[in-house]
Amino acid sequence: MNRMTGKGWCARGMDRLNVLFLFADQMHAFALGCMGNEEIHTPHLDKLAADGVLFRNTYSNIPICTPYRGVLFSGKYACQTGIYGNTDALPADGKCLADRLNEGGVRTSYVGKWHLGGKGNIGVPAELRGGFQDFIGYQCYNDFLKQVWFFDENGNREEFNKHRSETTADIAMERLEQIKDEPFAMFVSFQDPHYPLQPSKPFDRMYRGKRLTRRPNAVDIDPYTKTESPPTPNYELDPNYLRYGDDLDEYLRMYYAMVSQLDYNVGRIVDKLIETGLYDNTVIIFTSDHGDMQGSHGVKNKQLFWEESTRVPLIVRVPKGARGEVFDECISTVDFYPSIMEYCGLMPADDVEGSNFVPMTLGLEQDWKKQVFAENKGRPMSPYNWFMVREGKYKLVVEQTAFQPTHLYDLEQDPYELVNLVDVLPHITSQYRSVIMNWHQEMMARADHATEGAV
Repeated sequence: MNRMTGKGWCARGMDRLNVLFLFADQMHAFALGCMGNEEIHTPHLDKLAADGVLFRNTYSNIPICTPYRGVLFSGKYACQTGIYGNTDALPADGKCLADRLNEGGVRTSYVGKWHLGGKGNIGVPAELRGGFQDFIGYQCYNDFLKQVWFFDENGNREEFNKHRSETTADIAMERLEQIKDEPFAMFVSFQDPHYPLQPSKPFDRMYRGKRLTRRPNAVDIDPYTKTESPPTPNYELDPNYLRYGDDLDEYLRMYYAMVSQLDYNVGRIVDKLIETGLYDNTVIIFTSDHGDMQGSHGVKNKQLFWEESTRVPLIVRVPKGARGEVFDECISTVDFYPSIMEYCGLMPADDVEGSNFVPMTLGLEQDWKKQVFAENKGRPMSPYNWFMVREGKYKLVVEQTAFQPTHLYDLEQDPYELVNLVDVLPHITSQYRSVIMNWHQEMMARADHATEGAV
């Protein structure tokens, strides 16, 4: 594993950079034009990739909302922190990413969905904010058109009368104006394209009536998912809400519309960087917390090891960095913590698990790590209870209790995971089972917040 040494960016005679970290919610890696999808309209993200670098093999270390954020801000795997549930909070006694950035003189700012330590359309108390100095957002809610509420640092609620996507971008741009004169790291969390899907009408019209191509591993399912925080919109009583019902094709159209609306608002924020003179000294990172199954392998939503659930987009644009590069190296969530520290010119932390991918984004040679790991914790022997490793073309999945191998795929020959090789290639299966077991043993040896019952 490559860990850069020294005092970071500034020690190499370069100016420290600001960081703008933009992330979607439930956007899989394949919903981008620059990823080869010719049916989706994402011109702003495609341009960002052309102006920076595109990582085609990026994985969520745990494909579910809160646990992903736990990995992002702790720099540690869920098996180490015990953050497996959608109401878990960050460890109270650990150094989160924002804490270390604050100590280094970086202004930390957060906008949007938080979803750590609670649920619902409510504010986030200071003790749950992971150390962020500036904070305006909400815990977790699912409305798009009504009760669009953001809560500021003092708990004051402001209600907005426009779609949540535009609201999130508006607030992010206002906050950029406030912090533009000092080094900053801003995180903007969009809740799109998370279900229930409610794009604004201009974006809905972009795909209305179009027949979109399903992934070859998809089967017809009912994509409807009831939500409780708050309840799913009442489609029958309010004509302003769009309904996909039990129609997977309609779900895909609305999902694409939500991604296009997200793309539009990313473009607005990038334009704001240019307008304020920040574009030439700000790193822009775009990714997502996890993907969306959309009928692939006969299932919906996330939490599973399939590519549609674990594989997410990643675009990084660095001023004076690489342009138009496409990388197939495997990146995962734990790599953001050390990389953001490096972009901000700070010393690398020695108690986080990720690796620093900064040199690649500068167009420099880098001996990158070979493996990425992912996990989810469910009931023993359930499909939601697994560890996964990806190295090169192979991907192995085991259940957690006895590390029993369940799935092996050759992703070069079988990108849609249609042929399970777990019994066909026993030597490869055995090799990667050992890799997962050794990784887990090493991670647990360094765990300092593993909770009772964590594997």
